[in-house]
Amino acid sequence: MSARPAIVFTILLAILLPIYFFVDRPDLAPSPVQEQQESLLKLTGIDAITLRRGKESLRYQKTSDGKLFQLTEPPNAFIPQDLMQALASLLIGAKQVEVVANDVNHLADFGLDHPQSEMTIEAPGRQSPIKIYFGADNPTHTAVYGQIEGVPKVFLLGNNLEYYQSLMFQWVEGKQGKKA
Repeated sequence: MSARPAIVFTILLAILLPIYFFVDRPDLAPSPVQEQQESLLKLTGIDAITLRRGKESLRYQKTSDGKLFQLTEPPNAFIPQDLMQALASLLIGAKQVEVVANDVNHLADFGLDHPQSEMTIEAPGRQSPIKIYFGADNPTHTAVYGQIEGVPKVFLLGNNLEYYQSLMFQWVEGKQGKKA
């Protein structure tokens, strides 16, 4: 067995390793997209969520023991517990969103002059509820434009927020699953 492959490998490693560390090293500075992202809601928990879409409205809130959610509006309707939990968890876990506009002078460009839906979140430790308005889909239909009441910015929010809302309205209308 020859020592030649080991010697060639050692020489290549000695040449390429410094090139990687000093020349071709990945840039550790934040990208422009990362600089435009910020934490969405900074929630530690959710007491109640109210969803409005057109004339339709639904509301669910924590039960008195604080373990589950209960649909309170409309009366005698049903939404699965896991769907209510999923939306609440998604909102609590929302870490970063992309800011697409730093002013609210052109809301019509994002479909936010007449929002398609509205979400009101009541959270523990907050004086007033958080209202999020949902506008049009982005051009690739992978996200939806949103605005938080009182924040002069337009955000790009994941479609999963809109998807969960649509599923909830379908359940209330009786278009999903079986009523319990």
